[in-house]
Amino acid sequence: MTAKLQGRDEITIAQPAGRVWPLIADSTLLSLWGPPVNAVELIQPTAGPEGLGSRRRVDARFGGKDGHFIEVRTEHVEGRRVAYLIEEETFGLGRVMTQPGFALEIEPAGPGRCRVTFSFFHNPKGLFGSAMNVLVVLRQQRRNRRAALASLKQVAEDGRY
Repeated sequence: MTAKLQGRDEITIAQPAGRVWPLIADSTLLSLWGPPVNAVELIQPTAGPEGLGSRRRVDARFGGKDGHFIEVRTEHVEGRRVAYLIEEETFGLGRVMTQPGFALEIEPAGPGRCRVTFSFFHNPKGLFGSAMNVLVVLRQQRRNRRAALASLKQVAEDGRY
């Protein structure tokens, strides 16, 4: 079963794609621009560049609760796109959804500019999951995507990395 697209947002950044790509591709930089992220630990591989199949542990804080995600990179198109599947998490997503994951895609948007698109995928789990998806999850995900994109834009345009 393939996860269904649940939401997508984009932002234009006043930096070329090649300047923004490292912020997206290098998990160790995620805590600079991912608002709820406290730390990232590369699990596999622990050395060398990340790529298809690499795993990371993301420690974060959502809604006043500390927890973590274990994510595997399911797509890696150098300079263009990364996607992750959340394999394990401590926030309770598994109660309301299956196959949660997301993708970040970057493309040129004119001289010295790029567009970053952040998409989130999952399948609601049962009747309760479907109801929660409509009532809570979709709005929270959108708020989180927009906050992450705004932070990414600020960090990239300020050159703070």
